[in-house]
Amino acid sequence: MGKAYGILGWVKFFSFTENKEKIFSYFPWFILKKKWEIIHVDKWKKHNNNFIIHIENILDRSTVSKFTNLEIFIDKSILPILKEDEYYWNDVIDCKVFNSRKEYLGKVINLIRNQNNDVLIIRNNLKKNNFKKIMIPFIHKKIVKYINVKHKIITVIWN
Repeated sequence: MGKAYGILGWVKFFSFTENKEKIFSYFPWFILKKKWEIIHVDKWKKHNNNFIIHIENILDRSTVSKFTNLEIFIDKSILPILKEDEYYWNDVIDCKVFNSRKEYLGKVINLIRNQNNDVLIIRNNLKKNNFKKIMIPFIHKKIVKYINVKHKIITVIWN
């Protein structure tokens, strides 16, 4: 969640789902402050390229400001079941990445989306106290040859 919006308890909200509005069908939402809490969104509106949301029983800007810069979480069991060769980004995080010569390239630390395709961000720390990030296009079957999310392994065509 972003910063407070207006004086009536609304807050800016950024969705990272493929279809941005789909996030509003994945309730309940959880936040982690000192402990896990459920938040109940009673209203939401499209705002520019993102959204503003109103959390139930929050009536002013100072109260909603306590929710800024928090991430929301959902229970994975409410997500749609994927077809074979489909993956949620979260499943790919922490996968070990090897090239086709079985050389270890690093571990997936993030994914980003650009205009053409998703990109794996890999952290390579083979040298002590030194690491670099490798960015590999997530082009299934052409560059990303094999994914096993259960064993957290990815094989890529990459030097």
